[in-house]
Amino acid sequence: MRSLSNLTPELDNAVRAELRSGEEIRYAGMPAPKYTARKMWPIAAFGLLFGGFAAFWISAAAWGVWFGGGTGKPLNGPAPLVLFPLFGLPFLAIGLAMICSPWWVARSARRTACCVTSQRAMQVRLGRTIKTQSWGVEELSEISKELYSDGLGTVLFAKSITYGNKGGARTTSEGFYGVPEPRACEEALLELKASFRSASDQQTEA
Repeated sequence: MRSLSNLTPELDNAVRAELRSGEEIRYAGMPAPKYTARKMWPIAAFGLLFGGFAAFWISAAAWGVWFGGGTGKPLNGPAPLVLFPLFGLPFLAIGLAMICSPWWVARSARRTACCVTSQRAMQVRLGRTIKTQSWGVEELSEISKELYSDGLGTVLFAKSITYGNKGGARTTSEGFYGVPEPRACEEALLELKASFRSASDQQTEA
């Protein structure tokens, strides 16, 4: 079977292992790290504020508890009071994780395959385990495409809804970011949707 030139050998094998009986690959590509990381910039910016506030809070608490607010006499008290400045460390860690999120996403992109087959859209990611996310034909919504000057592009084709604790809902667009041959990806998705509509029409007529 011919290998997929747009994928590394490891990803090629992982993608083919995920194929169902009779399923054929119509498009395959690896996302560019710089474009996948771009969508994480707002989270990194918020993490900078969140982590900065946590660092300031830890410093202020340590200054007051451990150094007596400049008197040189640390406060004496029960262990929870002495350890009070350390309570901010989990929040600092969360902030640092947010700041580093673009780097982690870019690193993951180097081990990710974005594919369109005769049955679905699929994303396969290599790591300690192989993670596969699939979008069935019935999940495909309006297809939008953004082209970049370097020939890469982003193709969005599905939406997910996240519900908040207070009952609010947020809709997020899903798809492939910074992939090669975005027009070919779009065409494969359009053909997939067309074949699904044709099959549905035939069932209705029958």
